[in-house]
Amino acid sequence: MKSRLENNKFLIFIPIIIPLFIAGLFFLLQDKKEGIKKVDQVENESTEAEDEPLVLDNNLPANETKKMRMLFFGDMMLDRNVGAQIKKNSLHYIFEELEKSGLFNGFDLIGANLEGAVTDNGEHYAPANAYDFAFNPILISELKRYNFDFFTLANNHFTDQGERGVKETRGNLESLGFDFAGCPDRQVGDCSTEIIEVNGKKIGMAGFSLVYGLLDNEKAKEKIAELKTGSDLVIANVHWGEEYTHYFNKYQEKLGHDLIDAGADIIIGHHPHVAQGMEIYKDKPIFYSLGNFVFDQYFSADTQEELAVEINFSEDKKEFIFHPMQSVKSQPRLSEGEERNKFLEKYVGWSKVGKDLAEQIRGGRFELK
Repeated sequence: MKSRLENNKFLIFIPIIIPLFIAGLFFLLQDKKEGIKKVDQVENESTEAEDEPLVLDNNLPANETKKMRMLFFGDMMLDRNVGAQIKKNSLHYIFEELEKSGLFNGFDLIGANLEGAVTDNGEHYAPANAYDFAFNPILISELKRYNFDFFTLANNHFTDQGERGVKETRGNLESLGFDFAGCPDRQVGDCSTEIIEVNGKKIGMAGFSLVYGLLDNEKAKEKIAELKTGSDLVIANVHWGEEYTHYFNKYQEKLGHDLIDAGADIIIGHHPHVAQGMEIYKDKPIFYSLGNFVFDQYFSADTQEELAVEINFSEDKKEFIFHPMQSVKSQPRLSEGEERNKFLEKYVGWSKVGKDLAEQIRGGRFELK
């Protein structure tokens, strides 16, 4: 009788045990299913990560410092006989050979000294000068095709069209989306400088001109010092020197040193219409004149022998590459072979450099830390 009672007690719990057992089995199976799902998800994500290409800025390796590439030319004048060539053949004729060579490709900034005013419709305003240059904004806008984006305006032709021309030049270049720096000859002010952002770096650009008299060195140094406080790199563009002379003078050297002492990292010069040599001062390069770039001075070989300087800037070094050019009827082309070698040998002779740097220049490039 006792055994049967005990059996009956056991039977009482069966309706309770079975549902609990089924519920436990259900949750166990769900956990296993979720586990499998998570494993599959991880595997799928891993497979997708392997299938997707690794995207890096500028296709540089992840551990390499991103570079900034800049290219600078000398004097560019698009009026007078050059204007006649453009009217006859188009602007593309002027840059055709350089474009074919690929010189304009791959740079973050390309600049030149713009010798003249960018007036509305290219108008020439009174009084007329013996040398009187003006460019139509439509023509200047076509320079975008060749990746120009910066002009230094500080030169002796900025005021060819008077104050009206100066004002219109600034307004037209701004409307066209070009960066620019520089006041009229011998003037130093807020118009002397501009900060341009390139690849996340701030490039301080200064433009100074001293053709019809000396520059106020102290004011110029102050402007460079101001730029230095807000820039990662300071480049001074200076219009100076004696025309048609390959050797820089003592005043150029003194001003160049002063600007570097004030904070300039690189100095790029123009105005003599021929290339002048270079020097290194406190580990900073001074290119005293790049010569003509686009001009109509066909009367000598030297005025049609030109130079462009490429600057590759990164955190740990600066690389400088020379691009000698030869111009024929305002159409520049890259020099090659023996022509190129002869120019670089002459350039060493015009420069104030040591043996090691001279040898690097002969090879067409040098580096600075």
